[in-house]
Amino acid sequence: MKKLLVGALFLSFFLVGCQSVSTKENNGYIRMSNMTDSSSRHEVEVALKKNLKPENVDEFLEGVTDYNETIKQTSLNKGFTKTKHPKYDLPKISKLWTAEKGDFIGTNCRINTFMLLKGNLSISKGKIDDSLLFLDEEAIARGKIFHEQDTETFKQLFSSVKTNGTKNIAVHASKMRDHFSKVRFDDQVKMISVVLHDNLDGDYLFIGHVGVLTKIKDKYLFVEKLSFESPFQAIKFNSKEECYRYLSTTYKDYQDETTAVPFIMENDRWVG
Repeated sequence: MKKLLVGALFLSFFLVGCQSVSTKENNGYIRMSNMTDSSSRHEVEVALKKNLKPENVDEFLEGVTDYNETIKQTSLNKGFTKTKHPKYDLPKISKLWTAEKGDFIGTNCRINTFMLLKGNLSISKGKIDDSLLFLDEEAIARGKIFHEQDTETFKQLFSSVKTNGTKNIAVHASKMRDHFSKVRFDDQVKMISVVLHDNLDGDYLFIGHVGVLTKIKDKYLFVEKLSFESPFQAIKFNSKEECYRYLSTTYKDYQDETTAVPFIMENDRWVG
């Protein structure tokens, strides 16, 4: 029970933060789409289907459309537009979502990333610590999103990882690399993770935010769902490094004086 309560506090900490986006790249601007229009949605679909299973991309895009329509496109943009700090009217969005969906809280970054990548991953069985995934599991069960085997794979992929009580990111990155050693990732499409250090009830690492990165013509496309109630975003970057810096900047404050700064993993590789 103690760990559940601690987990709830930790989870609420980073979920609130996922609602606002900022970056120092390109003078603070990003080129982003909420995929409300057919043109940008098709552009994302084509890019994702180059390397991912079409049925998984279709399922993801159905979720995007359902979310956007349910919240009546509140605060969302049209097409890929240059923006500095996307601001979302979350009270209105939450009210619209709840009126339509009731107790179903929707999907988050981990659920959507796994939805896209599940056909391109293979994971050997190992220890599962899903103590911080209780909201994810509730959403998966209530929304009937994954079958039992996929749910177990999901929990293994996003399990909390035991680590040491240090601020040394190299130590934590090594722990994550060991965790991901059971995973065979796709070389063409990347899982980009923001790893947080939690020491509220022992020292653990947890994937607090995650998305999918793939090539789109001469640029890179990063697809993410900010949080359960917050919108989907598709962002174009000139390089993978721009994406890493965007995430590092966005989540840089998710630590305290006793924990390591958040760090970025590309599949099983520490990149920032």
